[in-house]
Amino acid sequence: MNTSVSDLQEALKAVTEDLPITAENDDTPTPAGVFTPPSHIRALRPQTLLVIGARGVGKTFWTQALQQEAIRKMLEQDVPELADVRVFIGYTNRENPDAYPGSGLFSFLLQTYNAADIWRAVLLRAVAAQPEAAPLCPFASRSWEEDVAAVSRAPEAVDRFLFEANRALAAAGTRLLALFDALDRVAESWKDIDDLTTALLRTTLQLSTYSHIKGKIFLREDHYNRLVFTFPDASKLLATRVELSWKRAELYALLWKRLCNGAGQNGEMLRAVFDKYLPGDLVEKEGVWLFRHTTVLTDDTLRPLFHALTGPYMGKDRRRGIPYIWTVGHLADARRQTSPRSFLAAIRRACDDSRENHHDAAYAIHYESIKNGVQTASEIRVNEMKEDNPWVGDLLTPLKGMTVPCPSEEVQALWETRYPKGPKELVDNYPRYAPPEFASQRWQDVRELLERLGFCMTLGDGRFNMPDLYRVGFRLGRKGGVKPLP
Repeated sequence: MNTSVSDLQEALKAVTEDLPITAENDDTPTPAGVFTPPSHIRALRPQTLLVIGARGVGKTFWTQALQQEAIRKMLEQDVPELADVRVFIGYTNRENPDAYPGSGLFSFLLQTYNAADIWRAVLLRAVAAQPEAAPLCPFASRSWEEDVAAVSRAPEAVDRFLFEANRALAAAGTRLLALFDALDRVAESWKDIDDLTTALLRTTLQLSTYSHIKGKIFLREDHYNRLVFTFPDASKLLATRVELSWKRAELYALLWKRLCNGAGQNGEMLRAVFDKYLPGDLVEKEGVWLFRHTTVLTDDTLRPLFHALTGPYMGKDRRRGIPYIWTVGHLADARRQTSPRSFLAAIRRACDDSRENHHDAAYAIHYESIKNGVQTASEIRVNEMKEDNPWVGDLLTPLKGMTVPCPSEEVQALWETRYPKGPKELVDNYPRYAPPEFASQRWQDVRELLERLGFCMTLGDGRFNMPDLYRVGFRLGRKGGVKPLP
């Protein structure tokens, strides 16, 4: 197939315009959009109770994907334990009052009832909805308050029901998997959130003793780090913990899975590019293009493939950087982790900008467009993190115009001038989001929290630094770096 640069630009724009760039517009997972890094396989197994990850690494994606029977079937090759599994959602950020209470109702119920009883009511209602278990349920479901009250009054009846339901499911050869996601939104205060999350962890651990009813919890990394695991057998729960992360080659493999499954002539064109560099590694199955051997998707094979679209350099020569390495590196947080959402957002914008402004270039994706993509991804990431931690904006926005790296003393002096009463003054307007690190009134504790969240780092010589993923969006400068947003 003879393909011009402009043809490739059109194909790339068409295929990438549906890539998810924010949590709010994450698309419903389909087999064509799923790529499973080897490190994620363990996270998908029903016996893994706890999955940890930063924003944008795939917690909600996998929560949604596991609900799709077609995706579970596809995943069975790597995760055979998913065969004959039924999935139900015990909590997520989408309102579903029939499946679980809303955040306001959770906080209301906590005023009267034990947090564990609320979760047991959620579990009981879901299990009782299964045809094998429905005749065994001792309660008639009404309102959430009535359900929780009934569970609270009759714990033995609940235990007996779950035991008999598990036996009935085993006889039918069916297993249930309850998924819990977005628990940082489960209630209206951090105290309630933490109480509910700890109770859910304990409930899920108790549930793990059943052979055919399991629970899986997806937790944000900072939320997990704040919890205290002092309850009985907590070590057994932690032993199953999996942390989601993405290697550079895995991000590019995810991108090419999307590109190769483009519709019509656009997908055909991009598959031809892929096949030129990795001949014979694409296979079509039930309308989805899959990689025949994921083990060949390494930096060594994917780098020349990506450079077929971008060229070998981020400018006139290698001194400006190598696109394959540069793109992922400039989207990493302070812990050197790059999320697929930020990566795909940058690629989507780079493809769009290349078609608009570099249609006569030598390659389909121009290096200046990649820089533009990093700016877009940074702005999105900053806005999302402000939603999770509103105080971050008040803390880092005043640094606008500074050039990093810079002496840490300059940063702290600015904070002390702006908040003379100390860190607590910063979060007085955000009681629901105030982290415990602010209680000490030590700016050092605040900066260490920022480092744990990936916003910044302290260099070996003590200077304050910020990765481009946040620096660009918060409008700080760096000599020779990607320009901050205006």
